[in-house]
Amino acid sequence: MDGFEVARRMRQHPNSETIPVIFVSALTSPDARAQGLDLGAVDFITKPIDPAVLKPRVRNFMRYVQLRKNLQADFDSMVDAAQLREDVEHITHHDMKGPLAGVLGMVQSLIDNDSADRSQQVAQLRLVEEAALQVLNMINLSAELFKIETGRFELNAVPVDVADILRRIIEMNRVTYASKALKLVLHTGAPAGAAAAHSLGDAMLCYSIFQNLLKNACEAAPVGSTVSVQMDDLTPLRIVIENKGVVPSAIRDRFFEKFVTHGKPGGTGLGTYSAKLLIEAQHGSISLAVSDASNTTAITVLLPKA
Repeated sequence: MDGFEVARRMRQHPNSETIPVIFVSALTSPDARAQGLDLGAVDFITKPIDPAVLKPRVRNFMRYVQLRKNLQADFDSMVDAAQLREDVEHITHHDMKGPLAGVLGMVQSLIDNDSADRSQQVAQLRLVEEAALQVLNMINLSAELFKIETGRFELNAVPVDVADILRRIIEMNRVTYASKALKLVLHTGAPAGAAAAHSLGDAMLCYSIFQNLLKNACEAAPVGSTVSVQMDDLTPLRIVIENKGVVPSAIRDRFFEKFVTHGKPGGTGLGTYSAKLLIEAQHGSISLAVSDASNTTAITVLLPKA
């Protein structure tokens, strides 16, 4: 085949369609030059060749090619960054739903319960206040999520009272899922009167992690069943959240991937992905165990121990 056919075949193949082509030919007619340029050639050089002229022309064009590649890379980076920001916004909006639902549930409970004494009302208002503060913190968390996604997050690890965080989340979920009559239990593994073990990480990240995981467990658990949280004072610290009901087999292998969801109207598939992201940012790990025999799902979180 001649050079024109080579160029034509190159333009038809995805691996070579963008490779710059310079024709070097003894053909000097305007028609030959036009045909080469129509096939996407960037230059058409006729023989005899003057190396002193050819080299600078090729060198200058390669600078242009590199500038174009750099421009495309910058554009791709901008697109990726915009997509990441959109994903982070989805995660933040998703994480805010749990605390806001708790706020609404507690406010409605206060409105409906005329017989509640002042101490009960104050206790519920404290929970409302805390949930509202958590929503504000989650808005601030979105910036940290973006840093994690782009590899620019720096963890300022401090001792975190995971047991206290779990108690607060469980109390809110009791109100949020009151219609399901769930039994939510926490075992810290600490002797009576003793403080439970602390993790080494970030309290806000931990709150978001366990809010997501407990929300998922409560949504999946059948009416009247038990959702249990077991803390084990090990190194690393281990927290196991277990509920009745099993994760569908179709998504078990991809359970922690972004946008993976199954059979949940309005589900975004971001809850477990967000949890995994925040756990790994604290140098921890998360795993899934499903037992079809006992009809249970267990999520195990390992976090560095303080």
